Amino acid sequence: MDPSLALAKRNILCYFRDRESVFFSLMGVLIVVLLYLIFLRDMLIDSWPDIPGMSNLIDSWVMAGILGIVPVTTCAGALQTMIEDRADGRDRDVLVTPMGPWRISMGYVLSTFGVGLVMSAITLVICLVYLFATGCPLSLTGILTTVLLLIPSSLSASIIMYALTSFLKSTGAFSGFFTVVSVLIGFLAGIYMPAGTMPAAMQTISTFVPASQMAALFRDSLAQDALDEAFAGVPASEIGSFRCDMGFDLYIGDIMLSEPMMLVYVFGVTVLFFALAAYRIKRRV
Repeated sequence: MDPSLALAKRNILCYFRDRESVFFSLMGVLIVVLLYLIFLRDMLIDSWPDIPGMSNLIDSWVMAGILGIVPVTTCAGALQTMIEDRADGRDRDVLVTPMGPWRISMGYVLSTFGVGLVMSAITLVICLVYLFATGCPLSLTGILTTVLLLIPSSLSASIIMYALTSFLKSTGAFSGFFTVVSVLIGFLAGIYMPAGTMPAAMQTISTFVPASQMAALFRDSLAQDALDEAFAGVPASEIGSFRCDMGFDLYIGDIMLSEPMMLVYVFGVTVLFFALAAYRIKRRV
């Protein structure tokens, strides 16, 4: 077996054998769901009392946002194995092998990507079951597009989280980092509060976070049908204002980011972080 694949297989098995790690990887998602059901759902629906079908739209909006943050939290959790290896000195066994820094990085990225993709797919199934059960309108095209978006979302999260955790050397530092990421990503992706309610500076920062752009793409694919149904016959200006406030459309200055622009940006940032991670490994070899 290829060394990178062998390393990836070993890391994936370590992750899924640790049930507590899997649970805490999804903790950020569980927090979002609980906050939504207890506090946010009725408040958001009541904000537009004259628009029928708003409950379906808000449900699909939240589920799309959850899909945007799941890869981040689960990929971060999957990297706990790497930090434990580093803290216990087991990573030296990998560093002395003929594998170069790029192949070592590839092994960790593949395992993290695999975990993120599997957990995102499971989350998507749960979201679809909930939306179907509540009668939310969903098209086959929207569902298939959402499935395809899981790939760049998981890949981006796996590489960025790997690059960031490459600076950590202890399990204590990782625990603190994981806690901060799990909480912060919900705000940056516009889930704990709609983007339109954030200060202008926070909106700008949020726009440059790849997970926020992926959340916007998921909203377009998963919540578009509910949006069309709820705002049927409503003036385009009101629809545009809603899309901006709720994070369907992202802006840099006066420029609205199109779907291709967001995908290109996410891909570019991902490549940059992979190069950073490989450089960090190279310095340690």
